[in-house]
Amino acid sequence: MGDIKTGGIIAAAMNRLKVVKGLEDMEVSECESCSFEVTLNLAYIEAIWTRDGMQVKSKPSCRISTHGKKHSLILNRVALGDAGLYCFQASEVQTSGTLIVR
Repeated sequence: MGDIKTGGIIAAAMNRLKVVKGLEDMEVSECESCSFEVTLNLAYIEAIWTRDGMQVKSKPSCRISTHGKKHSLILNRVALGDAGLYCFQASEVQTSGTLIVR
């Protein structure tokens, strides 16, 4: 019975989830670093980052982090191949921004 109650609380919280600060389009030069940041109204929510529809994973040149309500995707030494549409999705909320690499 405890699981049903907890599940209901989590479902109710997810229904209130909102993007406070969404992604913005960005233009950077090759070899620079850039950071995409999203702020939600609730803390510690699981999310997925994608580029052009493909899930982005943390690796040495790409760091994904969450600190409370703030979610970040940091790209180090950006290459031309990093350009594209970056999306952040948590539950039913989504925001996106385009990265242009010069």
